[in-house]
Amino acid sequence: MRFTPALAASFGDWLECDAIRRALLAELPDLAPAVELHPQRPLLRIPRAEGPVIVARVDEADTMPWVVGVVAAREPTLHEVETAEAAVELVLEILA
Repeated sequence: MRFTPALAASFGDWLECDAIRRALLAELPDLAPAVELHPQRPLLRIPRAEGPVIVARVDEADTMPWVVGVVAAREPTLHEVETAEAAVELVLEILA
């Protein structure tokens, strides 16, 4: 099987999203049953009482950073981060 550039980039994004999930669970193992990794998109959903936190890669061309969305009743926010490591740090900060 040969990977096209688009398929390789998409698979890499999915693997990076899974690495974010694993890093979060290493720090907060109690999240394991609740964290949802989308099976086909680089998207991670972390439920919480105030509203979920969403981590996603929004562009397949590797030109956009990761986005961390914080769902809240009053002020939902989006944060752009440049790396998977920065996404992990931000999510841990939000969940603290």
